[in-house]
Amino acid sequence: TRSTSLIIMGAGASARCAEELSGVSEAVLTAFFNDISAADHQRLQEALGSSQTAAVASNAAADEPKVSAAAGSSDTTKTTTASADAKEVIPASWGWPKEPHDAAFLRQFVLVYTKASRQEEWDQALEARSVGGTFADHLAEKAFANLLLNKEGTGEDKDDKAHRGIDPNCYKAGKWYRFLNAKGDCNVYVHNYTCDVTASKPDNFTEMTAEELQRLKKLGTYIKDLPDHLIKIYDKHEQIPIVYGSKECCEALKTFADYAKEWQLLDVTKLKRVNEKALEESRLAIVTAMKLGKWLMVYLGDHIPELGEKICTTKNRDKFPITLWQYKGVCSSMVREKLYREEDKEAGQYVCRDGFRVCVVLMYDSLVYEHSSMRKEDMRTKIPNFHHMEEVRCYADGDIKKILEANA
Repeated sequence: TRSTSLIIMGAGASARCAEELSGVSEAVLTAFFNDISAADHQRLQEALGSSQTAAVASNAAADEPKVSAAAGSSDTTKTTTASADAKEVIPASWGWPKEPHDAAFLRQFVLVYTKASRQEEWDQALEARSVGGTFADHLAEKAFANLLLNKEGTGEDKDDKAHRGIDPNCYKAGKWYRFLNAKGDCNVYVHNYTCDVTASKPDNFTEMTAEELQRLKKLGTYIKDLPDHLIKIYDKHEQIPIVYGSKECCEALKTFADYAKEWQLLDVTKLKRVNEKALEESRLAIVTAMKLGKWLMVYLGDHIPELGEKICTTKNRDKFPITLWQYKGVCSSMVREKLYREEDKEAGQYVCRDGFRVCVVLMYDSLVYEHSSMRKEDMRTKIPNFHHMEEVRCYADGDIKKILEANA
């Protein structure tokens, strides 16, 4: 047939061959393959093999990330900025989110992800219970808890993300960020699309840009991570931390200090007009925090009163001593002797338990999450010992977008 001759002729007749073969039945094709010579049969097999190899390679290439100058994205692809002039095309078949996660989100994700797992916490609890016992007792307790309470999670399915491992496509596209783990003792790497975390440095890791670093610095410390951060400042740096935040963030901190058992609130906003009742409440807050070994939050709110000249005066040193603004300034026996009343003593002693620490909280006085020049001057002149304090920026969930936009 004519189709037969076109097939044997080679690639030059491929277009005409395809057109004529479209109308040939399966029976005719079978008869054709039975009639051709062994040499021609071999040539056809080689041609078909080459065609299939090319098709596989083409499909594989379609799944590789590409760089395109186009700014838009189609229904089947998702794009993210790879550079100022190009876009990185992410295949839809990878199942990645439409947009990469921001560095601020990833930093917070790492802190949560690297905290002690349920099994690690349970192991620590069991070890504490087994103090003085035998190793066999420890194993027996662990087996019992695991069997009946599923404390180690062994009764759970193992097909979730934590057990699937890192998506291999993370090493082809996207970006890895490096952050400290929850303990702050080592770096880990997190992917901006999949949130996969690894302790090993990926080959395609790149450092954060100066702009990204500046954005993170503007945010500061996340409100849920603030207590641990403040402990580090107070215990290791030996400084009183002064925390800055938005109105919403500072009010949330105030509420937290008012209800959390590890904290004691000293509300200085009640001293805008100095009075005996507010001074006595301040004294009680200081003494309670010292006796119970709590954090004392000195809450200034949105206003800095004349602390040195009107509140922390010599006259009021038995209610609101100026040494409160110094690192461990109120822990001396001479200061405690003035602060404590007879009913505050324990066995005749002015007790100050371990865990007592002091921090100060102050709102920003502008809508751009910064202090005005006038406020900065007030901080230097009205807050005693301000130059020895460590400044801490704090943000809550609702602040992220506003802070980044205000400082863009």
